[in-house]
Amino acid sequence: MKIPRLAIWQQWILHALLIWIGSELSDSITYWYEINTVGNYLFNEDGSAVTLWQRFVNHNYYQAVWLVILIGTLIVEFNYHFVFIKRPLSHFIASNFLFSLVFAMALMAHNQLKYGGEFQFLWAPSIVLTAYGFAYAIFRDFVYQRLNRAQQKIQLVEAELTTLKAQINPHFFFNTLNTVYGTALSENAEKTAQYIEQMSNIMRYAITEAQQDFTSVEHEFGFVEDYLYLQRMRLAERNTILVQTDLFYDKLPAEIAPFILAPFIENAFKYGIRVDQDCIIKLKLRIQNRILDLKIENSIFPLKPEQAGLGTGIRNTQKRLQIIYPDRHQLTYGAVGDIYTLRLQIHLN
Repeated sequence: MKIPRLAIWQQWILHALLIWIGSELSDSITYWYEINTVGNYLFNEDGSAVTLWQRFVNHNYYQAVWLVILIGTLIVEFNYHFVFIKRPLSHFIASNFLFSLVFAMALMAHNQLKYGGEFQFLWAPSIVLTAYGFAYAIFRDFVYQRLNRAQQKIQLVEAELTTLKAQINPHFFFNTLNTVYGTALSENAEKTAQYIEQMSNIMRYAITEAQQDFTSVEHEFGFVEDYLYLQRMRLAERNTILVQTDLFYDKLPAEIAPFILAPFIENAFKYGIRVDQDCIIKLKLRIQNRILDLKIENSIFPLKPEQAGLGTGIRNTQKRLQIIYPDRHQLTYGAVGDIYTLRLQIHLN
């Protein structure tokens, strides 16, 4: 579930519309209250009292209040999206004040040309617009952070539900594997028994760790070793396939999100292997000083129709990385020639 967001121009128009409606309502209510408490104090040239509708028309047709609000909110939105979010706060304050100053000068020049008299620059409009822009940016950022945290919680809950659904069948398969493992031992099929034992380790990890937010790095590292062992056993008799692995863990205690590496490794074997062609997979995993560094290189081939979903697992895991390690990971991937390379670095807990 993704919280919908308006385009920048839509946010600007909505912002201007809300300010315009608020200002007109405030002015109309104030004017109505003053008429009913003090009496009429604004009159037309023919001596009749200025009505609420006439005051509204005067504001928006003759004084073009809507245009002033439209330009003013454009300045605020521009500074929020292109300065406040991307630049230091000092840059935002300076930019906001500069644009507000120019806008106030333009208003004063327009009034001087329209109504005559001496040009008198008023600091108040630029200061008010600067202050409003600052308050607006702080409030918007606060709301955005709250929405972002809410969206992350929703995504985590959805991921947990998906994991729980995936754990119904693993219990059955785990028990079945234990039965098959006993049968293989009784028949002296040691290689088969060893294969089943590694598969059983993977299933046990899936059942016990998947529902946890974090697991020990040692457990995740062991899972990777078991998975690679199974793949080497499966591909051992293929002369056209070269699998090179380099794994190192310095045993420093740390935690990691479970199965965060699995999609990347699985994709390499799923899409980088063809039994009828020469292919290679190079995997290097180092976990040192609580920094995980994973590099995978594998051959790439034209996709088959049944492989149309290539990349979905990586995209989903990338979202998971952004939620769990927002400022503590780097992920790059892409193809150069006939080799696909992926590099992942995580600063662990």
